[in-house]
Amino acid sequence: MLTIITDSSSNITAEQAERLGIIVMPLTISFGGKEFRDGIDIDSDGFYKMLMSTKEFPHTSQLYEEQAEAAVRKAKTKTDEVLIMPIASALSGSFERCERVAKRYEGVYVYDTKCTSAMLAMLVLKAAQNARKPMGEVIKILDAFRPKIKLFAALDTIEYLAKGGRLSKLSALLGTALKIKPVITIDGGGKVALVSKQFGMAKSINYIAERAAKADIDYGEPVYLLYTADDRNCSELIRKTGIKFSEKCNICPVIGTHIGPFAAGLVYAER
Repeated sequence: MLTIITDSSSNITAEQAERLGIIVMPLTISFGGKEFRDGIDIDSDGFYKMLMSTKEFPHTSQLYEEQAEAAVRKAKTKTDEVLIMPIASALSGSFERCERVAKRYEGVYVYDTKCTSAMLAMLVLKAAQNARKPMGEVIKILDAFRPKIKLFAALDTIEYLAKGGRLSKLSALLGTALKIKPVITIDGGGKVALVSKQFGMAKSINYIAERAAKADIDYGEPVYLLYTADDRNCSELIRKTGIKFSEKCNICPVIGTHIGPFAAGLVYAER
């Protein structure tokens, strides 16, 4: 039996964590000279209200080793084997900090999820479903499942990605063409990647709807609709795809910091 640890970028809810025995480590957002623990001191609704009411740019922090250490110790009281599944190593140094902690313990493994947000939630839930299997078998299941998970998100602005340094190439490509709305994904290496540039949000949403229509979606797995701050664009995506979704999520603050408001996205697994 494994105990699974993840971080708050996964959008795993408190109810899911309690029901499945998952330990969620909160990431930290610095805003207005104050630090907020994602999902504890601030929720998504409160965060986006702050984001849109100030010109100040928030900053995110990596996991502290002390956080990972405390989570591992808690997990070890439940099971001998522990699987840590943080945000992609390509997106944060949290993975390296978790690895340093894991090396101090027997039976603790850190898995590079190469994703975040609802993609990470899908991986974490898949691990939880198989938690009674040996560690090696669970890793093989995750390795096979990760390439099947697809994310497409239309952004209303590139301002936050540019400020956070997460997509500098995209900034160069788009320049000052304010009406161009990018569609991004998380690639196989766990990096943010541009997949399309469209003139206007409506066309970006059309692009995602067309990709979904062509995909062989596995409805035996969760299907997530994502939004930031306001679900108006997400609702339009629902209307255009007619897709059967499991959950509609207001993306957590630590990811919203880099995406900004009014984004709309879709996450699913292909067969």
